[in-house]
Amino acid sequence: MTIDPIQLLHNVPNRLENKKGEDNNALSFNDILKQALNSVQDLQKANANNNYLLATGEIENLHKIMIDAEKADIALQFSIQVRNKVLEAYQEIMRMQI
Repeated sequence: MTIDPIQLLHNVPNRLENKKGEDNNALSFNDILKQALNSVQDLQKANANNNYLLATGEIENLHKIMIDAEKADIALQFSIQVRNKVLEAYQEIMRMQI
């Protein structure tokens, strides 16, 4: 049995290493957020498909299905927490007096 390592976020650019003249190819915050939300959506869809395949008896590997379900749940919980922090930051900015 092999254990897969945790995947690194290769698509997130390292802003500290970018120089001022090299920002043309850098992804915007909006693009990074869209990619992250799309990956969460893909995990949710794969989880729903795995549940269907398990219910119909086409997949018998319950262990892999449970791991994939937990990955989807953790990704969803993380995205909810990010949303909450963004909303808190927005509300804090709106409360600031000019």
